[in-house]
Amino acid sequence: MASASRPHRSTSTSRRPKTRASYSERCSPTALLYLPPLYPYQRKLLEDPARDAACVSATQIGKTFALACWILVCAWQDQKRIHPWWWTGPTYAQVMNGFQYIVALATAAGIVAGQPTVTPFPRLRLLNGALLEFRSRDEAQNLMGTTIAGGVVDEAGMLTAEQQAAISTRRAETMGPLRYIGNPGIVSGPFRRICAKGESAMAGGSESPAIYSLHRWTWRDRYEAMKVTDPRRAEEYAEFVEQERASLVDYEFRRLYEAEWTEDEAAVFPGAGVEPVSGGDPLATGAPGETYSIGVDVGQMADYMVAVAISESGLRADAMDRFRGIPYPQAVDRLIEFGRRFPGRFIVETNGPGIAVYQEMQRRSVEVDAFETTGRSKEAAIQSLAVALCPARTSLRLAAMQPLQHELQVFRYWKRATGATVNYHYAATEGEHDDCVMALALAYHGIEGTPNARLMASLRADMARRKAEREGRGA
Repeated sequence: MASASRPHRSTSTSRRPKTRASYSERCSPTALLYLPPLYPYQRKLLEDPARDAACVSATQIGKTFALACWILVCAWQDQKRIHPWWWTGPTYAQVMNGFQYIVALATAAGIVAGQPTVTPFPRLRLLNGALLEFRSRDEAQNLMGTTIAGGVVDEAGMLTAEQQAAISTRRAETMGPLRYIGNPGIVSGPFRRICAKGESAMAGGSESPAIYSLHRWTWRDRYEAMKVTDPRRAEEYAEFVEQERASLVDYEFRRLYEAEWTEDEAAVFPGAGVEPVSGGDPLATGAPGETYSIGVDVGQMADYMVAVAISESGLRADAMDRFRGIPYPQAVDRLIEFGRRFPGRFIVETNGPGIAVYQEMQRRSVEVDAFETTGRSKEAAIQSLAVALCPARTSLRLAAMQPLQHELQVFRYWKRATGATVNYHYAATEGEHDDCVMALALAYHGIEGTPNARLMASLRADMARRKAEREGRGA
């Protein structure tokens, strides 16, 4: 490839002085590779030495092109050339977008070996022997195969936990670099967690900057860069962005142009991960004299079973047990032990496999109530929990227990109309779990009608009202 002033080409290293190459001029053992012009914010990402760099970006400001340059340089400089470099995307069509960019760049540079192939998935071989493979994430088998040297996770806002795990296993041997690029998702997920690690590393937190980093590109980054190269086009772009600001709902504009993580209007538990709703460590045993309501969500044998304990007088979710792969009689043993540490009454979902757990607990004389999940009963339980977790009310508090907080953040509702009737469907987003949420909802269902619960909710609401009045007078 070439800089702005020279044609696309690769040249022998013996024809040029032996000086240290810049990032726009990188060499293999046989040739120099020249990159095309890039904006300053794009070059900063390319030069980032962190193993896992995340780029959360506004839409259409050059993230795919920048990472196409990055992975091409990585493959061109790969001295081992044993393992392929991967470019992954959510669908075949989006993977082909990256494939076409990279083929065009490598072809212009004259470093393609043979013909690129598209079956069983797109592949590109370089003259130095390095191999690039392009895998879509829509089918699990596409992420199986050999060890990889590193790669790009395109449209990372759509990455699921299962897909992230599959990619992790592919690079476990090499511990190679990954670049995550995408717009902010409308829900929490792996990309958001990786971005949080990068943010922590850059702020001097607990994460190492050698491992994680974060780049945030907003529309203003592109605007400022365009002002240098094409001022008239820059002003047209700024005018376009303002038009979009006026036409899009606020959370979508901030997500797509300001690169902000937002919660969409379908979020059932907005703010569930912030203080004062969530915080503090879980307890190993219940407080002396405390009584608990323990909700139990029972999954299939391969799924998770979750128990959550809420204190009756403290109205706090103090503990959680989450496990799977245990036969139901042994699972009941574990639940009973959990109940010894947090004494009280169990509420068990009796749909499907839950009936066996409920009956076994009854047989052992455990205090247990049945909860039959229907569309109406689930909606009522979830809505009650949502009211209790409203940050302005804080009638229920949560110990910091992952993945509970994460599940609350990705829990959504959908409207379903049948004629004149509108029903609501409540569930986790695709690829996520909601077993912790349902166990919490069952526990709160068992406790919300108790006298202590009503009294504590009233006291907290009164305290919140008085605090707001004091702050109002102080202003």
